[in-house]
Amino acid sequence: MPHNLTDHQLELLTRVLQHGGVLSSPFGYSDEDALLPALREDIAVLEKMGLITVVPHTGSRLGETLTLTEEGYAALDMT
Repeated sequence: MPHNLTDHQLELLTRVLQHGGVLSSPFGYSDEDALLPALREDIAVLEKMGLITVVPHTGSRLGETLTLTEEGYAALDMT
C-alpha cells in the first residue's frame, strides 16, 4: 500500500528503524526538541496511518515508545 509521507515522517520512520524498530522518546534530544509540535503531529499521523504504535511511558511528561508495525516496515520497503 503506497503512503504519501512527508520527508519528516519518512525520517521519523527511518529513525525508528535504525533503533531496531523500537524507539523511546525523548529520542536522544532535549525535552524541548522531543515535544516540537511538528514532531507530535507526525507521530499522530503515522500512528493513525497504522505505521507505528505509540505507548506512553508512565507519567505524562516521560515520553513514549514508538514501534514500527508491519505496515511501517512495508512503507520503508523492508518487507
